[in-house]
Amino acid sequence: MAVQFEFYKNPGTGEEGEEEQYHPRVVNFNSVSTEYLAAEIHRATTFGEAEVEGVLMSLGHFMSSHLKNGERVHLKGIGYFQVTLQTTEPVYDVKTRSDKVSFKAIRFQADKELKGELYDIHIQRSKWKCHSAILSEEEIDRRLTEFFTTHQVLIRCNLQSICQFTQIMASRHIQRLKEQGKIENIGTRFQPIYVPRSGYYGK
Repeated sequence: MAVQFEFYKNPGTGEEGEEEQYHPRVVNFNSVSTEYLAAEIHRATTFGEAEVEGVLMSLGHFMSSHLKNGERVHLKGIGYFQVTLQTTEPVYDVKTRSDKVSFKAIRFQADKELKGELYDIHIQRSKWKCHSAILSEEEIDRRLTEFFTTHQVLIRCNLQSICQFTQIMASRHIQRLKEQGKIENIGTRFQPIYVPRSGYYGK
């Protein structure tokens, strides 16, 4: 197995005569689920698969509890997790109220042990064209109509697959489809699951 990558153009400064530069980006779209990890750990240890899955689920719960208190969480051999913040508007005074500050993301800093496991990583150029296909809105609608004849729900990676989009492009089109009232999210903010609205995609 190898990490597959593709080159993407760097954002330019707009200066005339500027030479284009590119950067490598990982293009593997597969995700490893909690259940899959639990099964792997089960096969390598004496722990039951359900026990391992329960521990992993509890780990996420207790980690979030500590992160909400502003604490860093360290998993030995893996790394540190810490909450980062952002302001909801430009701040020009250090006396600005706390309601102008909100959660931004979770920052991860890998332990040297985890980094050491990756030093012999194998990297290869992707065999597939990973830049987004150029499709009209009509063609996207046609493919979604066909998709929903055999599927009840849509997630982002489905749109990536059926339209040959990158993750970013798929997210942009999902946002557009939501704004146009063609699909709606029946999941959560962080785990969205989309279904067609009445009158669209054969529903």
